[in-house]
Amino acid sequence: MAIANWNGASYVSRCLDAVLSQTRPPQEIVVVDNGSIDGSPAIIRSQYPSVRLLTRPINEGFCTGYNSAIRATSSPYVLILNNDVYLEPDFIERALEAIEGREEVGWIAGQLLRADGNGVDYAGRFLLRRISLVNTDSEAPGQRVFAGSGAAIFCRRAMLDDVAELGDVYDERYFAYVEDLDLAWRANLRGWHCIYVPNARARHVGSASTGGQIRVLDKTPEFQRHIVKNRYTTVLKNASPGLFVRLFPYLLIAEIGMWALFLVRRPSCVRVFPEAMAWVVRELGSILRSRRFIQQRRTVADGVLVCLMRGF
Repeated sequence: MAIANWNGASYVSRCLDAVLSQTRPPQEIVVVDNGSIDGSPAIIRSQYPSVRLLTRPINEGFCTGYNSAIRATSSPYVLILNNDVYLEPDFIERALEAIEGREEVGWIAGQLLRADGNGVDYAGRFLLRRISLVNTDSEAPGQRVFAGSGAAIFCRRAMLDDVAELGDVYDERYFAYVEDLDLAWRANLRGWHCIYVPNARARHVGSASTGGQIRVLDKTPEFQRHIVKNRYTTVLKNASPGLFVRLFPYLLIAEIGMWALFLVRRPSCVRVFPEAMAWVVRELGSILRSRRFIQQRRTVADGVLVCLMRGF
């Protein structure tokens, strides 16, 4: 199990208590702390001696933290878990039942309920053509979907190793946000299936590290910039020319809509769009190298991805 923690003192104890109460407990639990200053590393160290805690001096981002945690594990399955997710006792057991013996299944999407009890936060997810993810409206177990929520995905290690780029499961240029969509796209291009298992349940606080500010519009400009640049980068890395042409009208409409929304609601933050574009231009060489690596290794046609897409 791989967990990244950043100032999670309000959540990490409940998260780890739920992990340690599993009917099929994990073989190993690795927590990477990204330079927390709220005392959470001391809580983990003193109260959870079975947890392997790795500390980093500064916050290098979601992606770097989870890459470090994943590399420190060795089990054939890895549950990538946010510190504000509280698993129900049989989550791992249900995930194992769904994935074992199905070699084409690379990862499991469980059902994440809102921690406040106000409905479903994340389920199995499809790719919207404007490059975002949307929950399935089906409760059918075993449904193939494009992705699960990056807050809690149960992965086959063979899949993570297969899609890793220079040893990294997550693209560390992303820092945070959209990294789960990028991982899912790369996995689908390699032919791995994600299936939805609605009886693997957990409760999710959501955006705990940013004070519960879930909507893009409410986040700080720093995090808004990451969301925008990562969305552009994901398309550049993963979309074939033909698929990009099909998606372009949706991307354009979404982009115009976002600019307009920010101009009206948060005009001081409109700068994140040109700043994100400038970042992509600076990093374009390395992004295109990633693209060549991904596209040369893909094993499925665009039609497979289109089947996992939905509307605007």
